Amino acid sequence: MTTLQAEKRNPEIKAKRLRREGYATGTLSGRGMKETIALQYPEKEALQFIRGNKEGSQVILEIGGKKISAITKNIAYDPLKKQIQALDFQALVAGEKVSTSVQIHFTNEDIVQGFVSQELTEVHYKADPANLLEPIEIDFGKIPPEIKNYYVRDLKLDEKKEIELITPESAQIFHIGEVTVDAGEEETSEETKE
Repeated sequence: MTTLQAEKRNPEIKAKRLRREGYATGTLSGRGMKETIALQYPEKEALQFIRGNKEGSQVILEIGGKKISAITKNIAYDPLKKQIQALDFQALVAGEKVSTSVQIHFTNEDIVQGFVSQELTEVHYKADPANLLEPIEIDFGKIPPEIKNYYVRDLKLDEKKEIELITPESAQIFHIGEVTVDAGEEETSEETKE
């Protein structure tokens, strides 16, 4: 699990000024907290964090020597300015279900006979902090070639951990379309053989 250094932010200092000074800003909230805490992070570390983590990722926030287990609730990134606009977290409380999402990644996509159309990049669910899911990796090397459609139910997530799915089990994750050869291309390839 990733650790991110954070500092409590002075709410009187505007976020724009902090960004100019090399900080990213955000918040930490949670049901067990009296109030939301405004945070600031060294921008370099925050950018490194979002490269390897997405919304729904678990993290340890280190604030003034205290470690807080949290999940990433919101990442607002401006690609033109290459700047984080907001990086918000929710503190985790043991025994209290949290609503979050888990990312879906594909591997060995190049071995598929056809083209893969990804319909879903994440699955939304609720779970106790002890049952939060790691990013899902779908390996096309392990999927039988006759399977052309893959759904959330095929992940069998609720069998692995005690979770409550929010995304419907009938939601399609991907579809494999057939590659068709244009009749004109066939004639051209026949002519080149002669």
